[in-house]
Amino acid sequence: MDLYTNNILELASTIPITTRLRHPDVSVTKRTAICGSSITLDLNVADSKIREVGLDIRACALGQASTCIFLTHAVGADFDTILKLRKNLKTFLETGTFLIRDPFARYKYFKPVQKVPYRHDSVLLVLDASIEALQKVSDLKTKSNQSV
Repeated sequence: MDLYTNNILELASTIPITTRLRHPDVSVTKRTAICGSSITLDLNVADSKIREVGLDIRACALGQASTCIFLTHAVGADFDTILKLRKNLKTFLETGTFLIRDPFARYKYFKPVQKVPYRHDSVLLVLDASIEALQKVSDLKTKSNQSV
Protein backbone atom coordinates (compact mmCIF):
# COMPACT_ATOMS: atom_id res chain seq x y z
CA MET A 1 0.00 0.00 0.00
CA ASP A 2 1.35 3.40 -0.99
CA LEU A 3 1.95 5.79 1.93
CA TYR A 4 1.80 8.85 -0.26
CA THR A 5 -1.82 8.76 -1.36
CA ASN A 6 -3.41 11.58 -3.32
CA ASN A 7 -5.05 12.84 -0.11
CA ILE A 8 -1.70 12.95 1.71
CA LEU A 9 0.03 14.70 -1.19
CA GLU A 10 -2.77 17.25 -1.49
CA LEU A 11 -2.62 18.04 2.23
CA ALA A 12 1.18 18.23 2.14
CA SER A 13 1.01 20.86 -0.58
CA THR A 14 -1.49 23.09 1.23
CA ILE A 15 0.03 23.87 4.64
CA PRO A 16 -1.80 27.05 5.68
CA ILE A 17 1.16 28.62 7.52
CA THR A 18 4.71 28.67 6.19
CA THR A 19 6.41 31.60 7.96
CA ARG A 20 7.78 32.13 11.44
CA LEU A 21 6.31 34.58 13.95
CA ARG A 22 8.28 37.75 14.64
CA HIS A 23 7.76 37.71 18.42
CA PRO A 24 6.54 34.31 19.57
CA ASP A 25 5.78 33.48 23.17
CA VAL A 26 7.61 30.19 22.60
CA SER A 27 9.52 28.37 19.85
CA VAL A 28 10.23 24.65 19.70
CA THR A 29 12.29 22.66 17.22
CA LYS A 30 11.65 18.92 16.95
CA ARG A 31 13.18 16.27 14.68
CA THR A 32 12.41 12.68 13.88
CA ALA A 33 15.33 10.31 14.25
CA ILE A 34 14.48 7.95 11.40
CA CYS A 35 13.77 10.25 8.47
CA GLY A 36 15.27 13.52 9.69
CA SER A 37 12.09 15.55 9.33
CA SER A 38 12.20 18.75 11.38
CA ILE A 39 9.80 21.42 12.43
CA THR A 40 10.28 24.71 14.21
CA LEU A 41 6.98 25.82 15.67
CA ASP A 42 6.33 29.30 17.04
CA LEU A 43 3.29 29.93 19.19
CA ASN A 44 1.60 32.91 20.73
CA VAL A 45 -0.67 31.79 23.53
CA ALA A 46 -3.44 33.56 25.43
CA ASP A 47 -5.76 32.11 28.05
CA SER A 48 -3.92 28.77 27.66
CA LYS A 49 -5.00 28.51 24.02
CA ILE A 50 -3.06 28.85 20.79
CA ARG A 51 -3.69 32.31 19.37
CA GLU A 52 -1.11 32.49 16.59
CA VAL A 53 1.22 30.01 14.88
CA GLY A 54 4.46 30.34 12.94
CA LEU A 55 6.25 27.53 11.21
CA ASP A 56 9.40 26.39 9.48
CA ILE A 57 9.04 22.79 8.31
CA ARG A 58 11.41 20.49 6.50
CA ALA A 59 9.58 17.21 6.48
CA CYS A 60 8.39 14.40 4.29
CA ALA A 61 4.89 14.47 2.84
CA LEU A 62 3.55 12.61 5.89
CA GLY A 63 4.83 15.26 8.28
CA GLN A 64 3.64 18.05 6.02
CA ALA A 65 0.16 16.54 5.62
CA SER A 66 -0.21 16.06 9.36
CA THR A 67 0.95 19.64 9.92
CA CYS A 68 -1.63 20.88 7.42
CA ILE A 69 -4.49 19.11 9.20
CA PHE A 70 -3.40 20.34 12.61
CA LEU A 71 -2.56 23.93 11.70
CA THR A 72 -5.82 24.40 9.81
CA HIS A 73 -7.57 24.13 13.18
CA ALA A 74 -4.82 24.92 15.74
CA VAL A 75 -5.89 28.44 16.66
CA GLY A 76 -8.10 28.15 19.71
CA ALA A 77 -6.83 24.69 20.65
CA ASP A 78 -5.68 24.16 24.22
CA PHE A 79 -3.22 21.73 25.81
CA ASP A 80 -5.85 19.11 26.67
CA THR A 81 -7.29 19.15 23.15
CA ILE A 82 -3.87 18.55 21.63
CA LEU A 83 -2.97 15.84 24.16
CA LYS A 84 -6.21 14.01 23.39
CA LEU A 85 -5.67 14.38 19.64
CA ARG A 86 -2.13 12.99 19.92
CA LYS A 87 -3.31 10.07 22.06
CA ASN A 88 -6.10 9.25 19.61
CA LEU A 89 -3.86 9.60 16.58
CA LYS A 90 -1.22 7.33 18.13
CA THR A 91 -3.96 4.78 18.95
CA PHE A 92 -5.20 4.96 15.36
CA LEU A 93 -1.72 4.46 13.94
CA GLU A 94 -1.01 1.53 16.26
CA THR A 95 -4.38 -0.26 16.35
CA GLY A 96 -6.58 1.14 13.60
CA THR A 97 -9.18 2.38 16.10
CA PHE A 98 -10.21 5.83 14.87
CA LEU A 99 -11.53 8.03 17.67
CA ILE A 100 -10.69 11.41 16.13
CA ARG A 101 -13.60 13.73 15.40
CA ASP A 102 -13.98 16.98 13.51
CA PRO A 103 -12.26 19.28 12.99
CA PHE A 104 -9.34 16.83 12.83
CA ALA A 105 -11.12 13.89 11.15
CA ARG A 106 -8.91 14.12 8.05
CA TYR A 107 -6.30 12.19 10.03
CA LYS A 108 -8.20 9.15 8.69
CA TYR A 109 -6.10 9.56 5.54
CA PHE A 110 -3.12 8.19 7.46
CA LYS A 111 -4.52 4.64 7.50
CA PRO A 112 -1.73 3.37 5.17
CA VAL A 113 0.87 4.53 7.72
CA GLN A 114 -0.39 1.98 10.25
CA LYS A 115 1.64 -0.71 8.49
CA VAL A 116 4.86 1.31 8.69
CA PRO A 117 5.49 1.97 12.42
CA TYR A 118 8.81 3.73 11.88
CA ARG A 119 6.91 6.52 10.06
CA HIS A 120 4.48 7.20 12.93
CA ASP A 121 6.84 9.80 14.41
CA SER A 122 6.63 11.82 11.20
CA VAL A 123 2.85 12.03 11.53
CA LEU A 124 3.05 12.91 15.25
CA LEU A 125 5.82 15.51 14.85
CA VAL A 126 3.66 18.66 14.78
CA LEU A 127 1.62 17.48 17.77
CA ASP A 128 4.74 16.68 19.76
CA ALA A 129 6.12 20.14 19.00
CA SER A 130 2.82 21.79 19.98
CA ILE A 131 2.62 19.89 23.26
CA GLU A 132 6.21 20.77 24.13
CA ALA A 133 5.63 24.44 23.27
CA LEU A 134 2.45 24.69 25.34
CA GLN A 135 4.19 22.95 28.24
CA LYS A 136 7.02 25.50 28.07
CA VAL A 137 4.52 28.39 28.13
CA SER A 138 2.78 26.82 31.12
CA ASP A 139 6.09 26.32 32.93
CA LEU A 140 7.08 29.94 32.27
CA LYS A 141 3.77 31.20 33.66
CA THR A 142 4.11 28.98 36.73
CA LYS A 143 7.66 30.29 37.41
CA SER A 144 6.50 33.87 36.84
CA ASN A 145 3.62 33.47 39.30
CA GLN A 146 5.91 31.89 41.91
CA SER A 147 8.36 34.80 41.79
CA VAL A 148 5.65 37.40 42.47
